Amino acid sequence: MSREANIEVVTYRAPSPGVAAVLSVLIPGLGHVYAGRVLAGLLWFAAASFGYWAILVPGFLIHVASVWFAYRSAKGFTRY
Repeated sequence: MSREANIEVVTYRAPSPGVAAVLSVLIPGLGHVYAGRVLAGLLWFAAASFGYWAILVPGFLIHVASVWFAYRSAKGFTRY
């Protein structure tokens, strides 16, 4: 009897910067979570939520910054 080894090869792709940006547009910080930076995503979400609660303009600026930094985070992704 011969036994064949079932070897499963799993490959991971780096997160897409475009997808990270779009996710952050939908919900601030979600792009960071997608890029593997959960704590950063939670902090961006909290900061944008507080900014929108306090006054609309700071919330919008924080939201835009979150999108930009999520894009940069996914673009500079190096590990899982």
